[in-house]
Amino acid sequence: MKIILDTNFLVYCAKYRIDYIYEIEEVIHEKSELIVLSSVLDELERLKEQVKKRSDRDAFALTLSILEHYIKKGKIKIIHVKKENADESIIEMAKNNKVTVATADKELKRKLKGKARILVVRNKSHLELI
Repeated sequence: MKIILDTNFLVYCAKYRIDYIYEIEEVIHEKSELIVLSSVLDELERLKEQVKKRSDRDAFALTLSILEHYIKKGKIKIIHVKKENADESIIEMAKNNKVTVATADKELKRKLKGKARILVVRNKSHLELI
């Protein structure tokens, strides 16, 4: 099973110190491939540079650092996409594949309903499939 990690999911997990690799293994009881789209990486880089508040910049930097660590260890795979908009890329991928999307974005969850399984953060502490 492929699990696509969305921008806000990654930031939320970093901010609240949720080990999403461990949590995904606890929730998904089958072999899975964690994926981050190139548009998500681009969005994280762009947001890190654009935000004015230091705590937000630090959250984006921490998110990127954790993500890069997992990519280097081979736990997360990067898929390069043509679209620049991360949400559009995720929706497109969900249409063409059976995937699970890890997100905290209400609008994205609404658009994915019925097209993909959705993995969300509950109570700032653990993950749950909806």
